[in-house]
Amino acid sequence: MAHKPKTNTVVVASVTGDKGHGKKAIAVQVCDESGDLHGVALWNLHVLLAKEGRFWIAQGLDLDYVVQGDSIEEAKRNFEQGLESTIDLNLRMFGHIEGLLVRAPSEVLREAGQKKRAIKLYSQVTTHDIGPKAQEALPFDGVRFLSACDNTQEAA
Repeated sequence: MAHKPKTNTVVVASVTGDKGHGKKAIAVQVCDESGDLHGVALWNLHVLLAKEGRFWIAQGLDLDYVVQGDSIEEAKRNFEQGLESTIDLNLRMFGHIEGLLVRAPSEVLREAGQKKRAIKLYSQVTTHDIGPKAQEALPFDGVRFLSACDNTQEAA
């Protein structure tokens, strides 16, 4: 079950500094008094759009998040939909988005520095209902990790 944030929590984070676009990436999270309804706004995320082999990738630089697609349009769509789902999952599990506010690894940032024209700005605002009614839609209470059976040992 998700941890409930403090009433009207606001997480404001300048994810990165200026990356040549004159814009800072900013993340904001707000919630209602019950902690069930959240709004998340992400402004000016720097996203590298590049072709790698036969696929297009959309690599977040301010957030370490990457997707691929068969076309640039599909990569953009996958980035938008996947990031919204990732935010929703973080809210359900932790009650906040702080774990998402991690920059891409340095080797990715170095590559992006060589492809500055391929860096685009991305913003989104989403709402997430993580209350008890929304939880009923999930067919399970959580994830249980099991170990594989070792058939070479005798049963205890």
